[in-house]
Amino acid sequence: MSPINRDTAPLPVSNVQVENFPGAAKITYDIPKDKNLLYVKAVYRIAGNVEREVKSSYLQNFLFIDGFPNSGNYKVELYTVSRGEHFSEPVTVTVNPLTPPFMKVFESLQIDETFGGMRVRFENESEASIVFQVLAADSTNNLVEVDAYYTKRKNGSFSVRGFEPIKNIFGIFVRDRWNNYSDTLLVELTPLFEQKLDKSLFKHVALKTDYYKHHQHWDITKLWNGNYNHHDDIFCTSPGHGLPQWFTFDLGVTATLSRFKLHSRNAGLTDGSYNGGDPKMFEIYGSNNPDPDGGWENWTLLRSCESIKPSGLPVGQITSEDKQFAEVDGQEFEFPFGIPPVRYIRFKTIKLWGLIDYVYISELTFWGSIVENEKQSK
Repeated sequence: MSPINRDTAPLPVSNVQVENFPGAAKITYDIPKDKNLLYVKAVYRIAGNVEREVKSSYLQNFLFIDGFPNSGNYKVELYTVSRGEHFSEPVTVTVNPLTPPFMKVFESLQIDETFGGMRVRFENESEASIVFQVLAADSTNNLVEVDAYYTKRKNGSFSVRGFEPIKNIFGIFVRDRWNNYSDTLLVELTPLFEQKLDKSLFKHVALKTDYYKHHQHWDITKLWNGNYNHHDDIFCTSPGHGLPQWFTFDLGVTATLSRFKLHSRNAGLTDGSYNGGDPKMFEIYGSNNPDPDGGWENWTLLRSCESIKPSGLPVGQITSEDKQFAEVDGQEFEFPFGIPPVRYIRFKTIKLWGLIDYVYISELTFWGSIVENEKQSK
């Protein structure tokens, strides 16, 4: 049997000071001199009857409390606690946290229609962990959840797709990790028409000036085989030829393109996404009559692209959100309005994330509006 600790309650903290932050507060204090003091505890309520506790060791003279759903006045009780779990008399202090991050994010929202759905732009200055809950009206005009987007990005955008080009009501609200919710922003918009291009029609086109030699068994057809979950099922060019380099392929249809996705290689830190041969800056060209000698005269620049790591961390450092974005969801790029319909694509890599000279890509997927397909053109 453990001996009974017969210590007594310590004296309370004194000289309490408060510094307020968005959705949080830092409380500093003087710690009483008591050899039995183990920690200081703060008790407070963040929403109605939801009570939270935060503890801080006797080795430091402050604690940080967070999770507040709104700005305003909140009472906090501070206790000193002995090794025998005896509590001092409480010291009550009032904190006044600023507008919490999830509310600031909600206030920054910008929504507009895009291909197949809606696009959401946001600012998240404090880089808080937040969730966007997206709603859409169903066939009975009831709002139902259709997507959830998790992020800690300082700013960015995301799109919700899969909707017909008919007017609909969409809603979005923001949630933080303490299950605090914003209001719901409702918008009525009409998604733009698009369809996913059939990859079974894609085929390689070998033009004279193209750098299309694949490395080992990683040939170009792996770009459209639908498998982007394995590190070895990729397209990879041979090393030793420098940059820029480019390759060409036939979409099998003539289409006005709306967007495309690039799935990065799912591999390690040095040979996966945001490193090695992962494209960082690249260009997409389109043509309906490419020069068989490989000249650029009949090609139109459709989009210049730059791969952006969500976390903003340096090369060699990567978060789970980075990997989700690049390898699972795929990096998405929309084409500008007004580009001509094209059948042939030329992918030109300008710069890589790593200090090498060979390119690897797991998958390419294209969407658009078909103008003419292969059967109609014959």
